[in-house]
Amino acid sequence: MKICIVSDFFVPHYQGGGERRYYEIAKRMVKNGHSVDVICMKISGVVDFEEIEGINIHHIGPEIKKPPERKSSDFIKFICSVFKWILTHSYDVIDAQTYAPLFPSFIGAKIKKTPIIATIHDVSTGGDDQWIQSSKTAAIVEKILARMPYNKIITVSNETKNSLIEYYRVKEDRVCVVYNGVDIKLIDSVQIDEKYKNTIIFVGRLAPHKHVNHLIKIMKSLKKEIADVKLLIVGTGVEKDNLTVLTKNYGLQDNVKFLENLDYIELITEMKKSNMLVLPSTREGFGMVLAEANACKIPVVAYASGGVVEVVKNGINGFLVEPEDLNSLEKHVKLLLNNDFESLKLGKNGYNIVKSNFNWDNITKDILNIYTDSGDFEW
Repeated sequence: MKICIVSDFFVPHYQGGGERRYYEIAKRMVKNGHSVDVICMKISGVVDFEEIEGINIHHIGPEIKKPPERKSSDFIKFICSVFKWILTHSYDVIDAQTYAPLFPSFIGAKIKKTPIIATIHDVSTGGDDQWIQSSKTAAIVEKILARMPYNKIITVSNETKNSLIEYYRVKEDRVCVVYNGVDIKLIDSVQIDEKYKNTIIFVGRLAPHKHVNHLIKIMKSLKKEIADVKLLIVGTGVEKDNLTVLTKNYGLQDNVKFLENLDYIELITEMKKSNMLVLPSTREGFGMVLAEANACKIPVVAYASGGVVEVVKNGINGFLVEPEDLNSLEKHVKLLLNNDFESLKLGKNGYNIVKSNFNWDNITKDILNIYTDSGDFEW
């Protein structure tokens, strides 16, 4: 099978959850004898074509200097480039993720009579904090994209599936839930020579809906009781400057450290050294970093939003907190910092849950079956 995957970016140049997912399934598809082309945006300093573990990666369209930040003109240029690519190449199936990759892929696939799969990780819950930029336009685009007649929609949680059905009237039989996975073997191979003390880690885009500012706010209070408490913020995004200013205003420069441009092994190393991962996000289709943290045998604390509730079992592998309840967020973080036994127990439980439920090999088989079945769709 000749497969085309269309994504905004791709690893190793951008380490988002969607990019990591496509990488993990693509390399396994190649091992199973399939041909995989990945079409994504150019990033400054990256060559136009790469081959990584047999995956053919084509960087097209405008050159992005600081992903994921892009101008409106960048989106338009990329949409045009993807459309042209689809028209001039032939595939057995096209899998495109929201948002910019999906529209030109759909139109191009329809013209070429190629099955088109939409990978939709999450949908908004309303409010400007749900978007990185251009919130009003993005909300309208989401409504249009969600309702297009794709062969199938793949999403990463039942929560997102239910939202697509309820809010966008997508037919239930057209939505397939395929969870994200974790490479347990790779994570197990990462060794650490020390464990940090009283250290919280956040991993993700520094976007409004991630609410990293909530973490910094509770750090101000935590510091009064635990003087050496540390927060590692791993990621880049539009909120970076605001978060840096907030850190300085609270006098937390010695307690909060910003990290970026880590490769995957470095990221896993920092997770393993930390005592817990906290994800105070109000928009998550799945929350891959939660599963990765559990695979590192550390517990998690997260807002009970979106697909997070399908990854975190409250009191079993971490704690779920009502969104934007900073008092409860601080309470549960403090509980884990002050209770090594509880922290170790939840981390061990999390490891076993991830090992049983989030296996990339099984996920790849499920997705290939969806690709195969999609050929039965009539336009």
